[in-house]
Amino acid sequence: MKVLLTGATGYIGSAVTDHLAAAGHQVVALTRGAEPQPGRGWHAQLVGDTADPASLAGAVTGEIEAVIHLAPPSGDAEVDTAVIEALATPLRGTGRPFVYTSGVWVLGATGEAQEVGEDAPTNPIDLVGHRPRIEQRVLAEAAEGVRAVVVRPGIVYGRGGGIPAILVDRARRQGVPEYFGEEGVRWPTVHVDDLAELFVAAVERAEAGTVWHGVGEPAVAVRDLARAAGRAAGVLAAPHAVPVEQAAEDFGPLFADALALDQSVSGAAARTALGWRPARPGAVAELVSGSYRPVEVFGAADGPGTDAEVAEIRRLVAEVEHAQQNELVDHFLSVFRQEDPVWTTGHGERLSGFEEIAAFTQKVLPGATAESTAVYDVERVLFLRPDVAAVNVRQQPVHHDGTRITDRPEGRPFYVLVKEDGTWRVGAAQNTIVAD
Repeated sequence: MKVLLTGATGYIGSAVTDHLAAAGHQVVALTRGAEPQPGRGWHAQLVGDTADPASLAGAVTGEIEAVIHLAPPSGDAEVDTAVIEALATPLRGTGRPFVYTSGVWVLGATGEAQEVGEDAPTNPIDLVGHRPRIEQRVLAEAAEGVRAVVVRPGIVYGRGGGIPAILVDRARRQGVPEYFGEEGVRWPTVHVDDLAELFVAAVERAEAGTVWHGVGEPAVAVRDLARAAGRAAGVLAAPHAVPVEQAAEDFGPLFADALALDQSVSGAAARTALGWRPARPGAVAELVSGSYRPVEVFGAADGPGTDAEVAEIRRLVAEVEHAQQNELVDHFLSVFRQEDPVWTTGHGERLSGFEEIAAFTQKVLPGATAESTAVYDVERVLFLRPDVAAVNVRQQPVHHDGTRITDRPEGRPFYVLVKEDGTWRVGAAQNTIVAD
């Protein structure tokens, strides 16, 4: 299909462009200016501004087979309604899709209800007060022969962006991870690439008059997100609760209320009816060992292929951390290749071959974390070959609550990883203690 996409230059729009193009669709981007933007993956570019509905006249031509409206609302109900009118009217009687982007904040606080679905009544917070009326305006187009659909994303993360990036930035600047409102606040979350795949599914096969929650994880504790954001920022400290009134001084009262909103929202309907399969790492994992913590990469060209390999390497190191923290002997040994691995421990003991490494691990790992543990962060990756990588890791000792043990030295593990049968494994490792 040839898809007109508003908000195409934005955080979500960039991901939706990628996934539409990968699915064989042609993206016609609606942008405020006519300046070319090479590398975007667009089929064509049109000039128009969703803050000026009159500028949209003629945007939806007979060649446009679908419209996805991703551009953020203006905040003016009359303007936003006029935009829907301008984009949807040319589709009447065609059966072509019009997909509107709302958000789970229209549901308000869900209280004790767990994983509320699309049939839950709306109770919007003030920031999105008129959104339910816009949703109904969109859905009314189904009676006019438009395949009108509403998608409500949760809190979007991934690609180093979205609201979680605010938590990372705050932790870096304040020197302590922060979250807003009460300790029990939960956010429904969705990875931006998983969400983009939902938009593709909606434009391809969602029925007219339907609403879909774009939620990968229904209720993630914001305190856990704050701790993970601190990890991404290099700040290993206990998360600090910021009262809504104080947050309002930095973000304004409307957005502060949104950040403190407690919700538990289900995305199950899209999985069942549309075959949507969100599969990216969860929000906490993405913050801890994903796109929010930069890694220096050498020896490979920039691009999604290298990004995918680095992500796999980071996941392997996260497996090392998980196995160490939970004293999982078999899990820890699974990160090594079976054929002739070597390891020099942090205390200088040299181990050759899988059997020696296994015997040592079985002896020292049980009970090793009784008083403390450690976190592992990838800092540099050098691809010696596409299937061989040298990896610098930072190892920091922490208490069981994740806070830094300040009087204990760090480690600098060095791994030589080998990719065999599509999976990265440790071929050689050396742990070096940092001396004062």
